Amino acid sequence: MPSAESQPERFRPNSEPLDPSPLPPDLADFLRDRPFACVMQASDKGTVFIIKTPDQEIETVRGRVPIALRHQLYAHPAAPVIQTVITIYDQPEHPLALETFTNIEDEQQKADFAALAGQKELYLLFYDELLEHRLSKQVHSSQNEIVSEILMRAEEILAAIPKDKFNFDQAKADIIKRTTI
Repeated sequence: MPSAESQPERFRPNSEPLDPSPLPPDLADFLRDRPFACVMQASDKGTVFIIKTPDQEIETVRGRVPIALRHQLYAHPAAPVIQTVITIYDQPEHPLALETFTNIEDEQQKADFAALAGQKELYLLFYDELLEHRLSKQVHSSQNEIVSEILMRAEEILAAIPKDKFNFDQAKADIIKRTTI
């Protein structure tokens, strides 16, 4: 059952790409066998979204295309689950939608999500099948307050779950089964 959700925000990407950026080895290992993936990662630009997708998908999102970002908090009995969905309307009838999940019990994930509250600009870094950085998009963010609110509510939910009952992986799996992006 969702407990908090941000309204989708439309972004118009800035045309200023970042310099090519290789992935850290542990992240590259994680992404290697996944055809599509989206993860948040701390960087010198704040939290960035690392997106792995086939090269032909990257080509369709080049240029100015509408992008929506939505955060949603689910109050699952086993763990709070924050879902972030990025939808790129490169093909309006069949947009590219990607999701990532935040486990606030993991201090790094919590910090990466919390950093979004202080960022005016967000970066989407696109990597192809060979894990080569092919495209960067910079988008304006105005959802800072909702990020803080979701984080606060997630901490309240987490505090009410007994440690021996906490299971983020199970909660995330349940949310994935019940939702579509």
